[in-house]
Amino acid sequence: MYTMSGITVSEGVSEGFAFLLLPQTVSTEIEATRALSPSDERLKYLKASREFANKLNNAMSGTVPDKVRDLFGAVASYITNSGNINSIDELIAQGQSAVEAAQNVLLPKIARFSHDADAEDGDDDDPEMQVVASELSSLMRDFIATINSTGTDDEAEVPQLNRPCVIIASDLTPARFLSLHTELVRAVVLEGGQASGHLGTVLRDLCIPAIYGVKGALTIKNGEHVLVDATRGTILIEPPQDTARALIAQQDLFNSNSDDDDPPDSDLQVTVAGSMGAIGEIDRLARYLNHGLGLLRSEFLFLNYHHEPSVEEMVRTFTSIFSKIPKTAPLTARTFDFAGDKKPLFTVELDHEGPLYSYGAQVGSALLKKELRALLLASAGREIHIVFPLITRISEAKALTTMLARVIEELESDNVPYGKSHVAVMIETPAAVLSAKAFAAYGEMFLIGTSSLAEYASAPRPPEDYFTPALSKMIAIACKGAHDSHVQVGIAGRFAMRTELLPFFLALGASYITTDATSIAKVRKELQQLADQGVVPHFDQKLYNSLMEVASSDDLQRLLFADDFA
Repeated sequence: MYTMSGITVSEGVSEGFAFLLLPQTVSTEIEATRALSPSDERLKYLKASREFANKLNNAMSGTVPDKVRDLFGAVASYITNSGNINSIDELIAQGQSAVEAAQNVLLPKIARFSHDADAEDGDDDDPEMQVVASELSSLMRDFIATINSTGTDDEAEVPQLNRPCVIIASDLTPARFLSLHTELVRAVVLEGGQASGHLGTVLRDLCIPAIYGVKGALTIKNGEHVLVDATRGTILIEPPQDTARALIAQQDLFNSNSDDDDPPDSDLQVTVAGSMGAIGEIDRLARYLNHGLGLLRSEFLFLNYHHEPSVEEMVRTFTSIFSKIPKTAPLTARTFDFAGDKKPLFTVELDHEGPLYSYGAQVGSALLKKELRALLLASAGREIHIVFPLITRISEAKALTTMLARVIEELESDNVPYGKSHVAVMIETPAAVLSAKAFAAYGEMFLIGTSSLAEYASAPRPPEDYFTPALSKMIAIACKGAHDSHVQVGIAGRFAMRTELLPFFLALGASYITTDATSIAKVRKELQQLADQGVVPHFDQKLYNSLMEVASSDDLQRLLFADDFA
């Protein structure tokens, strides 16, 4: 047995036989023996581009994360774009092969896209744009590698997994990963990889453990038994069976009855519930949601619709999820957030005037009203927290809560059963933080989005993996506004699962934690230990005052881990 280590991207413990996925290569030389005519080379490109675009579109026909759908759609359109095809035709007519022409036309344009986008943003070091450009380039190279493939060779492009495997690769695009039989993928280990990339989003939502940045990973041999402990960031090659069984038994991901007999939040003063988008089968995730649905990111359910979903379609979709949640458990859903690259396939009609004009969630009043009606109908007979995202102005908060009240009036008039609603405001921008006390008048709970706030706290630098003074202050200011207005505080996002931060969150009054499904057990365990020590949600004014004076990470660490802190 020997071990390797890297950076955890998706937590969990799993094992399987190593399956090395080597990079697809693209020949840069014309094969003299091929000597295809320009018309044949053109047909070869058209066939390859059509088949690759169909593969991407088929992958989007399921429910995939918003960023991945946007990436796939961009590449599918790019390689079939008539302007690009004409440019490739011109080079083929001059004697180049389809592969050479595609390389000379497509790859430089991807490089220019990255440069132009950076210039437009005014930030040459935009980390998100760098990730997008890198993955666009990788996908484009994946496509170019398929141009010379025909018949049975094309079939060989997709590795056939026939037993539980741990994928080992230097790097991997979402498209290539999703072309595998993902139900047989137990874990992913990469020599490279970008934690903020789209593949990480896919792996986390599919609950597949993953570790990136593992030096020497490709020295692992095909078929070797590999145990991936992504919770600790370690890989064990050919471990003893008792070691493997012991590690896997420690985590709830593979313990089918781990939560079944544990009543929701039995003796905790903190609600702990799972977040979900639409990745993965709902039935498979149901047992992780025994303690409730902490946050449903509702837009993920409809991004692949080619038409605006009707109230009836939304009700059916929401009901299929809500029915899996125990009626005594919390139920929380966020309204549509189509900001950034979360663009649906259908056209969203935005408001051209009024308080929701330029609303950050990029959704208009008409669709929001339909969604609110669907959420209330689907939650009939129970209570539901409805979360409004990306509010930055009081006029927006007022308009959204007024809209909800009108929908309720209409349901009352129609004499149909509906859920009892509670309003929550997503605190995920500096504007919301700085006006937290004012926003408290429009909701019963603040749900603090730590992932988004971390990006604002680090800008223009890439988001930090560690807990920074700026992020801690933004969270504290929001919690202070909630405390002064007697509003509940919830914590969401990637820092919600960080058990070492739970005492900090409790000391700022947080009594609601929503995290990914597979982190629920460890968060609950830590909260139970804190409760046994007498640590419960409370607002510590002394801690707040000290945080406002903190300037360095070292000072923050000393404050957070002081013996008398909690």
